Amino acid sequence: MKGKPSSLGSATQILIVDDHPIIREGLTHLLNLHEDLHVCCAAGCAEEALAVMACQPDMAIVDLSLHSNSGLDLVKTLRQHYPKLAILVLSMHDETLFAERALRAGANGYLMKLEAMEHVMNAIREVLAE
Repeated sequence: MKGKPSSLGSATQILIVDDHPIIREGLTHLLNLHEDLHVCCAAGCAEEALAVMACQPDMAIVDLSLHSNSGLDLVKTLRQHYPKLAILVLSMHDETLFAERALRAGANGYLMKLEAMEHVMNAIREVLAE
């Protein structure tokens, strides 16, 4: 497997931000199956995401639809305060309408939730490789 060495300390640390607990828990489980990835924290809204940044993630996977405010606003805030953070937007919204907005806001990539997990993993790897 490509990527960082397999010890937890050297694994890529990931923050998941999604307002649906099943998505957060499912992604956490699936990503943690990869030795070079570790979900260090998860949040259901922008405020929680900013509060858990102390876990010092290398990457954030952010949904656009959050209960308390826009995922686009969170992407802008994360990019402003954490310029080296890799950001992948994973959303149900049609990429033809929202991908360009997400990239302009500071995301490194955009993927729709209807994609297979293999495509999600490829997108994560591509964003991390930038």
